Amino acid sequence: MGKLALIICTKDRPVDLTSLLKSIAEQTLLPDSIIIIDGSDNAPPVKEVCDQFHSSLPITYKTLRPPGLTRQRNLGISLLSSETTWVGFLDDDLVLEPVAIQEMKTFLETKPQYKGVGLVINNQDNKKPSFLRNLFFLDKMPGGQVTASGLPASIRPVQTSMDVEWIYGGATFWHTEILKKYKFDEWFSGVGYLEDVDFSYHVSRSYPLAINGKARCWHYHHPAKKENMIKYGTWQIVSWWYFISKYQRFNRLLVLWSMSAVTLANLVAGLRNKKTYRERMFLGNIIGFWKIVTNQTQTHKGFQK
Repeated sequence: MGKLALIICTKDRPVDLTSLLKSIAEQTLLPDSIIIIDGSDNAPPVKEVCDQFHSSLPITYKTLRPPGLTRQRNLGISLLSSETTWVGFLDDDLVLEPVAIQEMKTFLETKPQYKGVGLVINNQDNKKPSFLRNLFFLDKMPGGQVTASGLPASIRPVQTSMDVEWIYGGATFWHTEILKKYKFDEWFSGVGYLEDVDFSYHVSRSYPLAINGKARCWHYHHPAKKENMIKYGTWQIVSWWYFISKYQRFNRLLVLWSMSAVTLANLVAGLRNKKTYRERMFLGNIIGFWKIVTNQTQTHKGFQK
């Protein structure tokens, strides 16, 4: 199937990157190359981590300033060998099961009709069906679809493989023919909320995508900082509107209906538990609505975490 590469975009997370690279070094099948794009404010710690693994892993290290998830990914793609046929994009806070890459390679070789395949995230929230979430078009079983309101239905930690309409940006393998035809939209700079949905949903209109139930990992999220929560809330609404505006299939009244539910849920969650700072996301949501009303969504830009 040709060579398999990994692209890891990172920023100021040397400890997390160490855990990820350790799990890659322990794989039953190693990738042919690993490209690390570092957007850190202070590069030496991340560079030192990469140097620790140079004897055991085929690492290429590059920096990019200013950072931005989609920009970092596009730079990584430009550095791929011409012999590479599959590329895995991994978040820097993942830990892979020891057979993840081997199981992914087996899947890709036996099911060549799929051009994008995601890993299962073991510790992803296994949300149960909810009447309210369905009422507001916030979810859709069995998961992995994009709802009528333009939101990605959660991908549960399934045990078997399944077809999907979107896949995670940071736990996913793409055929290089897709990366030649499609580009990550650099409008989703900085935090990149929904950029994975934007890219993979676009691809799914023409090529089948899947989740590989045997290739698995863990994702250890970092808690959001209080000072960023208003920005997150703004980004949540603005990027959602930007995404649905790129396609004709979404009913904007349903989108606004769903946005209202998410905004109210943030307020209620914030009032119930002040430690979540979700009331600050609610304020950001209101700002996001104002940007929709004043037609500022196309020019709104992301922010760095």
